[in-house]
Amino acid sequence: MIQDLSKDIKMFLYRCENGPYEVSENVLQMTKKKYPDHTIAEAVVAKVKMLNMFYSTGIQAIDAMAINILRIKNIDKILAQPIYNAKLINAIAQLELKETTRNNYSFATKYCALHEPAKYPIYDSIVAAVLTKLMVTGKLPPFVYSRSKSERIDDWHISQGEFEDKMKDYDFFVKVYNIFMENYGLKGKFTYREVDWYLWGAYKEAGQRTEIEAIAPISTDKYVEYKAPKVENAYNL
Repeated sequence: MIQDLSKDIKMFLYRCENGPYEVSENVLQMTKKKYPDHTIAEAVVAKVKMLNMFYSTGIQAIDAMAINILRIKNIDKILAQPIYNAKLINAIAQLELKETTRNNYSFATKYCALHEPAKYPIYDSIVAAVLTKLMVTGKLPPFVYSRSKSERIDDWHISQGEFEDKMKDYDFFVKVYNIFMENYGLKGKFTYREVDWYLWGAYKEAGQRTEIEAIAPISTDKYVEYKAPKVENAYNL
C-alpha cells in the first residue's frame, strides 16, 4: 500500500453532506428507487434526462439514448448479474444516429452505476486524469510509465497515451480502478460510489484541499465549479 486515504475520504464525504451534488444524487436515487427497472419507457427517459443534466454527460439525443437503452434485451437481468458487464457498457454507449455513431462511454458507466453502484465504477475525465497522473508519476504500481517501446518488457509497462486509450476499455478501467483502491487502502472499506464522489468532487470544489489533490495534482481549470463574482448595485431599479 502506498498511502491510506481512508480518513481523507471520510472527512470529504462528511463535508459533502447536504451539498448541491448530494441533493442532485438524492433526487436521482429517489427516482431509481421508484422506477428500478426498465419496464416503463417514460421512467427511463426521466432517468436519462436527470443523469445528463445533473452530471453534464453531454447527451444531446436524450430520447434516442432512452430508446437505445430500452432496446437492450434483458437489461435488468444483466444489471442483476454478480459482477459488472462490459458488454452492457458498450451497448449503452454506442448510440446510432442518422449520420454518425456516438460513443457515450462516460454516460454508460454513470447509468449503470446509478442502478448498480457496487458493481460499476464511473469513468469520467477527472477520474481518468487522476489515474493517468498516478501512473505517470510511479504511484500506481504495478503499472510502470514507459516512453519508448523498448522499455515495455511486459503489459505493465505502458505509455501515457496507451494507458489513456485503454481506459476506454471497461474491463481495463475496472482493473485500474481496483488497483488504485488497493494501493490507497480503500479496498473493502468504501464502495465504488464513495470513491467516485471523492475522486470527482475533490477537483470540482474549490477551497477544499484533499490528499488526493496533493498526490495527483492536475490542472483544475476546467473542473472547478464556476463562481460568479459578487456584483453590488448592478441595477438601480
